[in-house]
Amino acid sequence: MKNSAEVYDSAVLKKDILDLAWPAILEMVLSTAVWIFDTAMVGRLSAEALSAVGLGSQLAYTVTFVFGAFGVGTAVMVARYTGAGKTDRADHVVAQSFLISCFVGLFLGLMNFFGARFFFSLVMKDPRVILLGTDYLRIVSIGIVFMVPTMVLNSALRGAGNTRLPMISALLSNSFNILGDYVLIFGHFGFPRLEVNGAALATSIAQICGAAVTISYVTLAGKEIKLKFKEIMKIDLPLLWQLADLSIPASLEEFSYSGSRLISSMWIANLGTVAFAANQVAVSAESMSFMPGYGFSVAASTLVGKNLGGSRKDLAEKSGWESMKFALLLMGTVGLLFLAVPGWLISFFTSIPEVRDLAAVCIRVGAFEQPTIAISMTLSGALKGAGDTKGTFIISLISTWLIRLPLIFVIIFIMKKGLAFVWFATVIQFFSEALLMFLRFRQGRWKEIKL
Repeated sequence: MKNSAEVYDSAVLKKDILDLAWPAILEMVLSTAVWIFDTAMVGRLSAEALSAVGLGSQLAYTVTFVFGAFGVGTAVMVARYTGAGKTDRADHVVAQSFLISCFVGLFLGLMNFFGARFFFSLVMKDPRVILLGTDYLRIVSIGIVFMVPTMVLNSALRGAGNTRLPMISALLSNSFNILGDYVLIFGHFGFPRLEVNGAALATSIAQICGAAVTISYVTLAGKEIKLKFKEIMKIDLPLLWQLADLSIPASLEEFSYSGSRLISSMWIANLGTVAFAANQVAVSAESMSFMPGYGFSVAASTLVGKNLGGSRKDLAEKSGWESMKFALLLMGTVGLLFLAVPGWLISFFTSIPEVRDLAAVCIRVGAFEQPTIAISMTLSGALKGAGDTKGTFIISLISTWLIRLPLIFVIIFIMKKGLAFVWFATVIQFFSEALLMFLRFRQGRWKEIKL
């Protein structure tokens, strides 16, 4: 007798993956477009302005994404419950997650506002960058208050199989961001020229718009899940503990990765302002390749969770492997572009010659890590969808703190090499991470995780 994966039409599975992935990819395209536009606009001001915005974004979103990873546990539970047909239970999970995310967003906003100068002074030595970055981070902190609840609700929607609403929310908010950048950074249409502060203000306005769209949908028009305010006040401590058990490893994983990048940035700052700015530009350019990886990671996570909820373990596994193949194809193609025309790609981000030339070398090196990032991102999403957040955290910890950081330290402080060699270290990091994710998923223990 054939099992469910054999009966299930492979073409239908691929269609399900693509239906979930393309809105998530487009959402990532829109978010990346804003990052690119910010970098391109600010990159025409000065290297100091570019460093301030680059580091300010990294400081703000490191802590935000760490706590925003609370949405991972939400997505896992919503996927399981909707896959099992328990929509009332899924709605209860959403309400409890939203309550906690509001408190977390407020806390992070206040922390970034009052700690902005301290955080910048820890990382940078250039007084001009510290001054610009402090003002930037304080303005961005307003948007952070709204960003965390939005992230959690969007995660819940993706877990329920709705990747289109987060895309629509991103479309509207990022449109406001791009328009705000154009108007406020250089002072068009009669608005004052605010430069770095204009980029920050546009970002905060966009975050508020995105929150309004997402909250309105899940409150008034949600079909897959619904935010019921009467459920918010029913504090469910066992559920909150279960969410924490799933989400804390995901938060630690995000902290492990983002924290290692922040430390890397501190070390790269020792190479000079030009090298630091070039690294920010190269990271922005490379982010283009993450778009398909993110989309198929979301698809894998959702389908694995839903199929486990419906007791279809074989189909859950097949969903992970098929999603990985799609990501490999698309990210490998982007990697070829990085190899072939790096200078042309970088020219969209900055017109500063020394920054442009060094960044082009970096993304050419980065081309070699694209296939391994595809494997790592997609299978990490699949494992998280099954609830194996502890496994992905341990793998991230190994690849970042035992491989990435020691290599970068040796390259900068012992070998005295430049930025291009730092990027070779990340190639080794992502290869190691992809191998460990592959082995973890193939092992199959994630199929037995109970919620």
